[in-house]
Amino acid sequence: MFGESCNNNAHPRCRFCYVQGPTGPTGPAGGPTGSTGSTGPTGPTGATGITGPTGPTGPTGSTGATGMTGATPNLTIGTVTTGAPGSTATASITGTAPNFVLSLSIPQGPTGPTGVSGPTGATGMTGPTGPTGVSGPTGATGVTGPTGPTGPTGPTGASD
Repeated sequence: MFGESCNNNAHPRCRFCYVQGPTGPTGPAGGPTGSTGSTGPTGPTGATGITGPTGPTGPTGSTGATGMTGATPNLTIGTVTTGAPGSTATASITGTAPNFVLSLSIPQGPTGPTGVSGPTGATGMTGPTGPTGVSGPTGATGVTGPTGPTGPTGPTGASD
């Protein structure tokens, strides 16, 4: 069959077509297996593979034994401070069980508007007079004034 296609999918321009015959009988087994050699060194660990899907949830276990009753906490208020306006309120708990101390910081609120003035009240009674104060130091001597006019001559006295 020169230049024609045959049924074994050979190329259409092949010179020979081959037809496969039946399988022949199995040949005899080879010789005995040799001894196993020593184990070689362990190779490096390979990269971790992708994680598979999560399996189904297992059955619920039995209920455990009831625990001991804990101590009743003793809570004391510690310091309460006024924080800056607009700050965040804070709380902290210190101490050792069962004695705890709660401290707080509460932000200051904004100043409110000025209220209306109230009416003038009645005049009260006059209070008692206070004690006399200490005398001050003596002042400086003033300037001497002008000499006054000469007065009339007085009577002459008796002679002896």
